[in-house]
Amino acid sequence: MPASLTDPAKDAALIVDGTTGKVLYSRNATAERHPASLTKMMTLYLLFEQLKKGQVSFSSQIPVSAHAAAQKPTKLHLYAGDTIPVDVAIYAIVVRSANDVAVAIAEFLGGTESNFATMMNTKARQLGMRDTFYHNASGLPDPLQISTASDLAVLARHLAYDFPQYFHYFSAPGFSYRGVNYTTHDNLIGRYSGADGIKTGYTGASGFNLVSSVTRGRTHIIGVVMGGRTAHRRDAEMMNLLDQTFDRIDQNPAMVASATVPWRTMAQNTPAVTAGFDLMASNQHATANDASDSEDEDAAESQSDSDDAENEIAPPPVPTPAPIVVAQAKPPAPKPSAPPPKATAADNTPTPKPRPVMVASYQPPKPRPAMRQEIGEGDIGDDMLSTARLKAQDWTIQIGAFADSAIARAQLASYAERSMDVLGQASRIIVPFKAVDGQTLFRARFGPFVEREAREVCTRLTERGQTCFAALATR
Repeated sequence: MPASLTDPAKDAALIVDGTTGKVLYSRNATAERHPASLTKMMTLYLLFEQLKKGQVSFSSQIPVSAHAAAQKPTKLHLYAGDTIPVDVAIYAIVVRSANDVAVAIAEFLGGTESNFATMMNTKARQLGMRDTFYHNASGLPDPLQISTASDLAVLARHLAYDFPQYFHYFSAPGFSYRGVNYTTHDNLIGRYSGADGIKTGYTGASGFNLVSSVTRGRTHIIGVVMGGRTAHRRDAEMMNLLDQTFDRIDQNPAMVASATVPWRTMAQNTPAVTAGFDLMASNQHATANDASDSEDEDAAESQSDSDDAENEIAPPPVPTPAPIVVAQAKPPAPKPSAPPPKATAADNTPTPKPRPVMVASYQPPKPRPAMRQEIGEGDIGDDMLSTARLKAQDWTIQIGAFADSAIARAQLASYAERSMDVLGQASRIIVPFKAVDGQTLFRARFGPFVEREAREVCTRLTERGQTCFAALATR
């Protein structure tokens, strides 16, 4: 048994009054940590925002691109050319933590995952999340994707109080899609008194993370635990902290606010908007702090799939409400790749300039020989190939868009170090452009290639987790 339930290098914990945000317990709350699939909380926030504005509806069909379909597990195993209704997509994110669905949402709302990451960072600043920087929509491994327990508590409160009409999704115990039943990774649902969401997350770099919402009567508490050694130990740490908090509240009720919890009122007075799906009651909670601790302590160390990691070492199952039946259909046959979906309207309210955005997922770097450089021209740096020297028929591969040219240059160097065997003698290219909000961003690219070569290079890089897409040099 480890000395602690969390890894000290990844540990953070925070308990706040959900109504006011008052801090009730804090440990490493402002330390930078990898959020893993807690990232999807922001992906859902932006989707909920568009639902509330009426820009999309629960029945809106989200297209699935080849890029989205190629995401690593955990996923819903969608095919390029598929579509998925918005309400199903929400369940897939909350319950399944599906990476392919997260990217499909990003492209649906932002046009590209890179542009959506910019939107995520802009919204994070608007909400007061000062130390969070997003580079993809799913939370798949990326060394630059960081957050803090404090910021995640801020986001959880906004999800609950900005969109109480949608908060019932977070308490779903499961759902069924295309004949497959999926059970939530949130082990507090149905096991801990008052637990009503929100999200779990796991990667090797983050450890096991959990943000929990607990409502008892007129008291609402939000907890964050990061860096758990296993799913069970993470859950045990969360329940220990919550138990201690509620014990203190029992002794001193004035330490927290007492207020009507809006999503509970909505659940009682109005039917949930779920496009005709049969939602089962999921608020029959009971404490269960006596779960077995017999899981393999090292089981998670080699896991790259958060679903496998969560399920392999989770506590023994206990009876929970029946899963939500979302759709029943036979799995479709593979379809040919479809072009990325067109962008839809999104909130681009000007805000302070966010940190750089990158959507490539990196593996730990290995020393490689320096990549050959071509002498560049113009104002993009001496080590870059000038766009003026590229021909109209030349193709490039883009790895991301950044708010600063120096960061774009650094990311090209880092990417090249990991991919020289595939990129060969390709040069590094930075292309400035104006975003829809007037901000100058910088596309980071490699090239030039002929079209077939660019697509083949991107395919090889995508297969090993380094996201990119092929583009004409003139675009």
